[in-house]
Amino acid sequence: MSQKTNLNVNPYYDDFDSAKNFLKVLFKPGYPVQSRELTTLQSILQNQVGSFGSHIFKDGSVVVPGNTSYDGQFYAVKVNSSLFGIDISLYIDKLVGKTITGQVSGITARVQKVVLPTESDDVEYVTLYVKYLESDNNSEFTQFRDSELLSANSNIVYGNTTINSGTPFASAISSDAAAIGSAASVGDGIYFIRGYFVNVSAQTIILDYYTNTPSYRVGLTITESLINAKEDESLFDNAKGFSNYASPGADRLKISLELTKRELTDRNDTNFVE
Repeated sequence: MSQKTNLNVNPYYDDFDSAKNFLKVLFKPGYPVQSRELTTLQSILQNQVGSFGSHIFKDGSVVVPGNTSYDGQFYAVKVNSSLFGIDISLYIDKLVGKTITGQVSGITARVQKVVLPTESDDVEYVTLYVKYLESDNNSEFTQFRDSELLSANSNIVYGNTTINSGTPFASAISSDAAAIGSAASVGDGIYFIRGYFVNVSAQTIILDYYTNTPSYRVGLTITESLINAKEDESLFDNAKGFSNYASPGADRLKISLELTKRELTDRNDTNFVE
């Protein structure tokens, strides 16, 4: 499967046609170089790479493994939206990667992901997804307790404000604060997509927020986009060692891969590989 973005339009006019068997663009002295020819030159090379790749790989195949995994023990703790009158959404995203401790239970955990109620209709409370590191004060494995104050083991900085380590940043809700969700992950890797070898970055998606019996199709959603200098400042001319904002460079074709879930009955795979 080839790219879906049509580049034979203004202003690119990439009219490459593999059926013509043009394999080189031969520039000649005294003749101006057309921008179309520079684009076609790339298309010729891409067609060669894609043809070889299609012989070795199926579309959507893993080239460099980005390890995929399923976590049926994706521990969650639901917390109140404010503490001491302060909206925790101002800083809650800073918790990812930090170690937190329950001030009553003594349990420690590392925050893996934060989800806000605005992100899904299935999420009623601000929810921290954690990896438990140590047992409670009785050396037994339990989850954070209802109404328990939580503190971070390092400072939380947002704007001009700092929440010092050991100081509570949130409180668990008063009932059923702990839950077990499920998640799927993919590591950094390279996939063969539409004739290109495309990087995929490490990603984790939550399948079910508070239960661990999911039933979905999990795969990568493909997005093709055209990027210009207004959208990515690195495309301005930097010939003098700095970005010349009066001199935008050529646009870029970008292919992005996002880990997503779909219902089992959703068979529309136009922009999806499983």
